[in-house]
Amino acid sequence: MHVLLLTTAYKNKFNPVNSLFFYDQAKALLNNGCKVGVICPMPITFNNILKSKRFVFSDEFYDDDKIKTYVRPFLSIPKLKKRTAKIRFEEGKFLFKKYIIENGKPDVIHVHTFLAGEIALWIKDKYNIPFVVTEHSSGFARGIYNQRQLQLAKQVFTNSECNIAVSEPFCSLLEEKTNEHFKYIPNVVDTNFFTLPSKKSNATNFTFLNVGHLDKKKNQLGLIKAFKKSFFGQNSYQLKIVGDGSERKNLLDFVRDEKLELQVHLVGKKNRNEVKFEMQQADCFVLSSYYETFGVVLIEAMSCGLPVLSTKSEGPESIIKNSMLGTLCDLKDLDKEMLKIVKSNYNSDYIRKYIVDNFSEKIISKQLISIYSKIIKNR
Repeated sequence: MHVLLLTTAYKNKFNPVNSLFFYDQAKALLNNGCKVGVICPMPITFNNILKSKRFVFSDEFYDDDKIKTYVRPFLSIPKLKKRTAKIRFEEGKFLFKKYIIENGKPDVIHVHTFLAGEIALWIKDKYNIPFVVTEHSSGFARGIYNQRQLQLAKQVFTNSECNIAVSEPFCSLLEEKTNEHFKYIPNVVDTNFFTLPSKKSNATNFTFLNVGHLDKKKNQLGLIKAFKKSFFGQNSYQLKIVGDGSERKNLLDFVRDEKLELQVHLVGKKNRNEVKFEMQQADCFVLSSYYETFGVVLIEAMSCGLPVLSTKSEGPESIIKNSMLGTLCDLKDLDKEMLKIVKSNYNSDYIRKYIVDNFSEKIISKQLISIYSKIIKNR
């Protein structure tokens, strides 16, 4: 079975850790018997360019552990959405034509987010190749899409052979907004990479960990305020925040102004190995987002045996199913739940087994391959 993933974001030279969950799904399918490719016409903003200090756009065509990968970056100007969509469509057509010349036609296209769906509609019309869609975007909940984008979403979901969303509440939201049926299949985690620590440091500190883009949606400021309320001046309690983004300066200023430098540490962006190490050495992972369609970092941390504490932000409700895994809470109660969790005992082996049984490569790829097989059989 030949599956081609069509994405709007992927790891690239400007950002090597961008949207790694797409790569994880591609690898899961490959490891379970599929021939797999990825094409991504990749919008790059001026901020991406400045942060990476890369000023030349070049195609990235490579064989990534047998995943045929075609990434073509292009300059994106955030306020010119129509321009971005037009370029994405034209570059996507170019990448697909190049891909099939070199690798043959796929049996099925798997589109990740409807914004890439215009390319899939063109492929279906011109080459008669069916597609499925997994929707990830929190934009539906935040109401950021204009009428043209919503019309495209409706067209894509109507013409898809199967619509997938990555959490149960997100399925309900999308069904309400589109009148189309959505099937719940979560994101995958590489449980062979995110593992229990072979040795944990003997530190006497209790460390809370947050990993994510530093922006208002992820609400790291609310997390720091909750931590301060419960643990200010108690240096045996630490909060470590991994990531970079537009809120970094505001967060650093708050930490300095509130005299939290000895307890709250913004350590910047880390590569995947470094993120795994931080997860393996922490005591609890905390997610403070206002809204998440899923929460990949939660299952990565849990695969390392960490208990998790998350705000009730939709996606995490499909992950944290019982109190032996961690806690879900309202944002206003985050400080109180942080206090409770330091006094609780969790079984790391149980937490990891739950992830292996529900979110590992074998489990998720089996569900996806079943969908692909039915589509191919019925053609």
